[in-house]
Amino acid sequence: MTGEPLELDYGQAEIGAFLDSARSGELNFDPNAVTEMVGIYDNLLLVLTTARRNLAKVTDAQGFGGFKSAQELQAGFGGKATEGIQVIDQLIAGVLDLQEAYLYSAQKLTEVDQLNQTRIRLAAEGIGA
Repeated sequence: MTGEPLELDYGQAEIGAFLDSARSGELNFDPNAVTEMVGIYDNLLLVLTTARRNLAKVTDAQGFGGFKSAQELQAGFGGKATEGIQVIDQLIAGVLDLQEAYLYSAQKLTEVDQLNQTRIRLAAEGIGA
């Protein structure tokens, strides 16, 4: 582990283009289909935030023993958990962007406001940054 944050290409450019098109009104989707899609992404968000919280519990794992090799194993284990959190945070940001794009595409502006409140809450927890 180099200490540099991991950058995952999960389609940010495509998601950004989708979001821009939805915000500008170029894309319009059926509101019922959008509600269904946002629900699917809500489930994914729950899975990702749960996985992230579980990984956060093991970033500082204990009980590896006092030998140098055990300490190296402990550091490596914690490092991998930290990298996993970085990747999950990026995926969470992508899910939130997709939800926002879908909501804009159906002109569900009240739901966009609610989504932004969710972003703020997650950011306050250090999630999805």
